[in-house]
Amino acid sequence: MSRALQQALDAPTVAEAFELTAAAHADRPALHGADGRTYTWGAYRDAAHRCAAVLARLGLRPGDTLGLLLGNRPEFHIADAAAMTIGVTTCSLYPTSPRDELRHLVDDSRMAVLVTDDPERAADLRRHCPGLRETLLVGDGPGPLTDADGTVPYDHRPRPDDVLTVVYTSGTTGPPKGVELTHGAVRATGRAFLERVPLPAGSRLVSYLPMAHIAERCCSHYLPMVLGADVTCCPGPERLFSVLPEVRPHWLFSVPRMWEKLHTRLLAELDAAPEEFRRGALRALELGEALATADDADARAEYARLEPGHLAPVRSLLGLDATRFVHVGAAPVAPATMAFLRALGLPVGEIWGMTELCAAACVTVPGEHRVGWIGPPLPGVEVRTAADGEVLVRGPNAMLGYRGRPRESAEVLDADGWVHTGDLGELAADGALRITGRKKDIIVNAYGKNMAPARIEARIGHGDPLIDQVCVIGDGRPYNVALITLGGDPGTGLDADPGTERIRRAVARGNRHLSRPERVRRFAVVQDAWTPHSGLVTPTLKVRRRTIGRHYRDLIDTLYAGGGLTPLED
Repeated sequence: MSRALQQALDAPTVAEAFELTAAAHADRPALHGADGRTYTWGAYRDAAHRCAAVLARLGLRPGDTLGLLLGNRPEFHIADAAAMTIGVTTCSLYPTSPRDELRHLVDDSRMAVLVTDDPERAADLRRHCPGLRETLLVGDGPGPLTDADGTVPYDHRPRPDDVLTVVYTSGTTGPPKGVELTHGAVRATGRAFLERVPLPAGSRLVSYLPMAHIAERCCSHYLPMVLGADVTCCPGPERLFSVLPEVRPHWLFSVPRMWEKLHTRLLAELDAAPEEFRRGALRALELGEALATADDADARAEYARLEPGHLAPVRSLLGLDATRFVHVGAAPVAPATMAFLRALGLPVGEIWGMTELCAAACVTVPGEHRVGWIGPPLPGVEVRTAADGEVLVRGPNAMLGYRGRPRESAEVLDADGWVHTGDLGELAADGALRITGRKKDIIVNAYGKNMAPARIEARIGHGDPLIDQVCVIGDGRPYNVALITLGGDPGTGLDADPGTERIRRAVARGNRHLSRPERVRRFAVVQDAWTPHSGLVTPTLKVRRRTIGRHYRDLIDTLYAGGGLTPLED
């Protein structure tokens, strides 16, 4: 390990790690924009210092909150780095969030200044959020984030227990909660991760998930500040597969849905390949997937013979030939997905964590992945299960608490320092973790987006008094669907077009108050009565989501296969 990397690893705050790394790697590439702009680490640091001067002159002081409503672009990294160097807390927002949710988050986070590239959103938030003093607009040319000399009007050195960032995550009910993460927690997580996964300094990485997602923030923003990594900003997940061959990353983290798309893309590419190559590649994949769960000497020998000529070229075509580690996480991972990645010849593993744990608590040891298992815990992190099977975690990666919510904080982070994750699981003798279910009522879709189903159901259910009950399904799925029962006016028949069209319009109205990932794409109206006697709802008429999922399994599968009604809005 180089002296520069060791110094950055030992730094007590993210801000200090950034300064050390920028000084050590000043001439190396740090950030690449989609428009071709490149910042070296030295230029990145200088831009952050100039931006810090602007923020300070706007009156931001240690402990204040800077909002970031930006896509994946270098300006995000610069503004975030600028804020932390002067002790200002950052809070990133999803650009796809609905207007009323953005207003709530700006107020709830106590945001004083917002940096955004959306002038319409900026104007709306200035009008409706009295605590928001200023908005800075980022455009295609020189903008308001720079100061001529970059001289900060005061000096402040952040401390390990200062709040570095507030990251919002959905609870089981009500509005999202702001998770406060300190410099010390983020640094401890980064050190432990690099001990488990020894990425080299200067690693090439791609930033493509929203920066409001804790996993992306850690993977492509905070971790590079230790590694001196070379980060390419990809405008969005839909562009990832076109960017990978240009970057050829050394490490890639992704949510399960992206790998499912890769599988589909690869099969389509193979359909157009020469017949002999196609047959060999498909046979190699078939053998590799089988070997993921059961070793067989003959199958292993045949796979070894086919892999160099049939799968190595595929990895090169996809831009994954230089990848040293691949990790999947942030959402439930199907065993078939992990088997496919292993069959493709990728060094794959899983990450399990949550926003309250700086994204990572258990991480697969490279080369030791077992399908269905994650872990063991990162160095310094303890994991155990409670009497009811809930996974509890304790370590330096734990959150400080939820912003402005002491009661909710105490419910999750107990007096002994254990974080009650809401996931159910079991531990193997070697410390590996298997997630078996979810205690908390929350949806994590195939892209890793956390959503409170009660919030979605409330929006859809308020769309029309004819709607009685709504159950949203979407855990581990690419989008949400809903099962709807009817009450209200018994004179409206479901067999008539006006009745179905009325529910369709109601779902579309509800969708307009939800972010894109939360929206219901398809739904079905069911005739059964959901009563406590049926077992589909509790005595207080709360839906029993798992029971409904089992009871209507075939109908739900039909909705995901393209059946059912499609709402007016996507």
